[in-house]
Amino acid sequence: MALRERIERTLVWVRDAWSIAGISLLLLIVGHYAVGAALGLRQGSGGSGGSDPRANLPVYDGFPEKHAFWKEQLEARKANHFEPYVHWKKDGFTGTYTNISPDGVRRTVKQQKEAGTTTVYMFGGSALWGDGVPDQETIPSLVQSALGGAYDVYNFGEIGYVSAQELNALLYLLSFGNTPDIVIFYDGVNDGYAGAYSPAIPRDPENLREKYKRERHPPSPVVELFNRTTYKLLGDYLIAKLAGGGGASHAWDEKVAPHIEQNAKAVLDVYEAHIRQVKALAAEYGFKPLFFWQPNLLSLTRTVLPYEQDIINGHSPVMVRSQTAVYEQARRRLSGREREGIVFLGNVFDSVQEPIYIDYVHLGRRGNEIIADEMVKSLRNYEGLPHVVKEHRLSRS
Repeated sequence: MALRERIERTLVWVRDAWSIAGISLLLLIVGHYAVGAALGLRQGSGGSGGSDPRANLPVYDGFPEKHAFWKEQLEARKANHFEPYVHWKKDGFTGTYTNISPDGVRRTVKQQKEAGTTTVYMFGGSALWGDGVPDQETIPSLVQSALGGAYDVYNFGEIGYVSAQELNALLYLLSFGNTPDIVIFYDGVNDGYAGAYSPAIPRDPENLREKYKRERHPPSPVVELFNRTTYKLLGDYLIAKLAGGGGASHAWDEKVAPHIEQNAKAVLDVYEAHIRQVKALAAEYGFKPLFFWQPNLLSLTRTVLPYEQDIINGHSPVMVRSQTAVYEQARRRLSGREREGIVFLGNVFDSVQEPIYIDYVHLGRRGNEIIADEMVKSLRNYEGLPHVVKEHRLSRS
């Protein structure tokens, strides 16, 4: 009898344990999706059907397809593939607003070619690639529109690239006999962010060292499972809020803050070395190089618009200070060097009072038009370049 009672008690304990485990698992699963929904609503408030909240900024006033555009571009940005020496490139994508060739090149809207076409290769990060604008409003497409059919412009921009990756992309093209007449580099933000803030190593591609460390020392299966849940996102969100809402931990800011000036100087040292390296290639291969240091919201000297101040406030003060230090180094060292093919555009928007930024880096159509105009002007004025570039102001309509 005693044995039977022990067996029955054991079975009841097992039943209760399974019930508790099942209920706990159910609550964890429900919580996972509830947390995901809550964070999605909070972080994506103002979006529409998978759109980006930036679609509601004043830059997109008058663009009725803005939510459809953003939904498609976010989809186009998702998939990358490994590429030697540059580390990543976008997968091909076909859409209404964003098109990427199978070899990862964003579409440039072309003109009908004329005889004796001058080939222009353009390199840069996501601002050149066209984050936030459809194909026809990227900087390369606008430059192509201004230059006309006598020029054939290619957009080799890629999201996240620093200038070292762009140089490797150019070397790849040259190695296989693809030699342009003109090469344009549009840089500054990615080099400055990676070099002075994260990972705060000049000339380093963003995030690759951390990714390599994670692959060499993977977390335990339990930790990996937790990292795949929305509870991890909730923890990150709460930590960011406790750290002041800027998204970067105080610990990281304290680590990089003492080295800002040193790293900002190193960013420009490395970029000037990049210029020399490209010019050496230009002498060997016979193309003409131009270098444009891009503006960003943190480099404005005019009074910012209220929504722009909100963008700035969304970043940690240390991050803002690091990028301001890079901008000051670039302004001192690159200004007034147009005859060398080096153009500092850090203050190009100072007299522009209308909305142009969609975040601290990327521009809407109006901003890209202004940048393209400056590039066309430099192409026309830079000694040694073909002088058939037409006097042409881009349409503002």
